[in-house]
Amino acid sequence: MVNMQTDSIKKNLIPVAIVIAGLLVAGTIYYLNYKNQGNKIVGLLTPQQAADKAINYINENLLASGTVAVLLNVSDQNGIYKFQLKIANQQYDSYVTKDGQILFTQAISIGEEASTTQNSTQKTGSTIGDFSVSNDQICQENGKPLVYFFGSESCPHCRWEKPIFESVAKNFEGYISFHENIDSQNDTDLFSKYSTGGIPTLVLGCKYYRVGSGEQAGEQSETKNLTALFCKLTGEKPDAVCGPVKDLVNQIQ
Repeated sequence: MVNMQTDSIKKNLIPVAIVIAGLLVAGTIYYLNYKNQGNKIVGLLTPQQAADKAINYINENLLASGTVAVLLNVSDQNGIYKFQLKIANQQYDSYVTKDGQILFTQAISIGEEASTTQNSTQKTGSTIGDFSVSNDQICQENGKPLVYFFGSESCPHCRWEKPIFESVAKNFEGYISFHENIDSQNDTDLFSKYSTGGIPTLVLGCKYYRVGSGEQAGEQSETKNLTALFCKLTGEKPDAVCGPVKDLVNQIQ
């Protein structure tokens, strides 16, 4: 869809959307193109003004009702404003441009340590359905490949993906171990390893993973791609499910 060191902009700010129910992290940049409580401010904003605008946006657009982000502090850093917020007793770093127009919910350094990535797994390529391929061994539970869905009920992309993912997973009952994490704090270590912090995040056997939904491809293509990836993990079992997508299975790295 995740942490950051204090000294330099490195990785992520609002790290786990599933930890704070309803926090949408569909992307890493938000455009704060709304009026700031009727006050028209031209040009650069003060750190406090920019941070207040970002906090207002987060509370009004990204958080579920009853969940509130509170500004703790703000400072000028590397040409933008860095601010720390608190949500449900957890603290996060975030960034906003000095004109108060763009909120970054992820940041990556392009300096000396640019090779350091958000997640700790190493990507070896990509395959069908825009899934990344890791160099990890297939993870299992009771001898069955583990399949994870991370999301939130308040995330529209998760709501699109969830029924498709569940429908495909149901066809593999007895062949996979399915962990569905909706607004849950379960499996957060694995989420941090394979996700950039966005949701939905899909992790298939710790071998194939993707942040984001398959909406662009459409429901039919997403169903076929997921089915083929599940089949790759299960050794193309069950036959009745995997037979029709064998050509796709053969395309998987």
